[in-house]
Formats: sequence, C-alpha cells, structure tokens
Amino acid sequence: MKKHSAVACISRADLFSSLSPDALKKIAAISTHQEYFPRNTIICQPGDGKEGMIFMDEGSAKIYSLNEDGKETVLGVINKGDYAGQQSLFKEPNHENYIQALQDTYVCSINRDDFQNLLKKTPDLVINLLNTFGEKLVAAETNSIRRNSMNAKDRLMDYLVEQSQKLGSARFSLPLKKKDLASYLGTSPETLSRQLKLLEKENKIRVNRREITIVKN
Repeated sequence: MKKHSAVACISRADLFSSLSPDALKKIAAISTHQEYFPRNTIICQPGDGKEGMIFMDEGSAKIYSLNEDGKETVLGVINKGDYAGQQSLFKEPNHENYIQALQDTYVCSINRDDFQNLLKKTPDLVINLLNTFGEKLVAAETNSIRRNSMNAKDRLMDYLVEQSQKLGSARFSLPLKKKDLASYLGTSPETLSRQLKLLEKENKIRVNRREITIVKN
C-alpha cells in the first residue's frame, strides 16, 4: 500500500474539511485506517456493532437495505475518496443498512463512541461541526428535491454526469450492476435499459456493456 496520511484521509470529508489542523489531528488520533475487505465481503451490517463513519481509501462499495422478504434496495455507491455514515456519529446507534465491497477495498473509519467522547472534551469542535453539518443537510435536501422532480431518463443522465465528474473522465465503467443501478434510481431494470438506449440514440452517451462514455456536444 502507498503511504497513508490519517489527517489527509479524514479531511476529505466535507464535515471535517474546514476544521483547524489541531482539530483534525485529534480526530485522526481516534480513527482506524486501511482495513482490508476482499470483493463481495460485507464491510458492515445491522447488529455488528460497527457504529460510525467510514472512508473509502481504495476500491468501492454499495450501500443497501433489505426488506422483510429479503428484497434488496440499493441506496448508493461509495468510491475511492467518498465516505458514509457521518450522521451516525451524532445520533443513537440504529444501523439498518449493509455496506458491501464491490471490489478489493481498503476502508478507514471513526467509531461513534470514540467520537462522542472527543466531543465532550472539545466544545469548540462541536460548534464547528454543527455549522458544517447544517450546511450539508440543506444542500442534500435541495439535491433530493431536484432529482425527485426529474423523469427516469433525466435522473439517469444526471447520475451518469455525476459519476463522470467524480471520476474525472468522460469514459467510465458503471460501478453497479444494472439491476442495482435501477434500484438506486427508483426504476425497473427494463426501464433503465430503455432509457440507456434512448440516451444513446439521442447521442448523449455511448454504451459498451458496462462502459459509459459521455458525449460532449
């Protein structure tokens, strides 16, 4: 593995990016880094006691839930540089989702209890984090309203453009299987396939199996 900086790792999260170097060092001191998970293994699941925030150092993973019948609903994908679970640092444990590695993955994490103990000792940190967290909630709500107003084709195109921007390339591989992507976008696999073909027909994308190319007009 390449050289890893605990401070640089956690500062990638919007929640911590505006904190002082001293505050970042304190959080880094209670974090765990570069835990390895082979492809398809479960990183965390309900009842495992892993309450806290995770950071993707290498690899990717999907977040999903299961209903009473065992049907899977994909809630999102986290890639290298992404993070998840920040809300669990602030609320009582109620871990209902699964996170599964989509490829060989290295994960960093902050345990909720350790984080809560740090907050009790550092009041200034509490104020800074609450301000940042509030801004993130407003942005997330705005984005959710925007996506919910879109039809299936526009939601798909919005997702593909977002992935392209995240990865810094017009050409990329879909991180999810099509059935999982359909679940995430709130549509059916059949509708997803039709919308992909329609976007390709409109010369907005090119599709080669799971490889997508955003066409720049």
